[in-house]
Amino acid sequence: MRIAVVFSAASLLAGCVTASNMDEVRAGMSPDQVQTILGEPETVAHAPGAQCSYYTVLKDFWSRTPWTMTNRYVVCYDDGKVKTFGRADTPTSG
Repeated sequence: MRIAVVFSAASLLAGCVTASNMDEVRAGMSPDQVQTILGEPETVAHAPGAQCSYYTVLKDFWSRTPWTMTNRYVVCYDDGKVKTFGRADTPTSG
């Protein structure tokens, strides 16, 4: 039973991005450049000329609590270049 829980937790965290990876994202980057840093997004939302990619970012050790180990981040592109990025639940920066 404990082994199953450990493997489940490990598989959930394996797809997560760390905050240090998110710090490397800059305005003007292409989607390919962002994917090189962050990997495949969890979800992508499309609109004419724009798209937003969503990632789960593992919190640093000191910010974690048992029920909040991650934050959701978004990277939005306009005409194929990063326009805004940041926490999905706060205003974006870029």
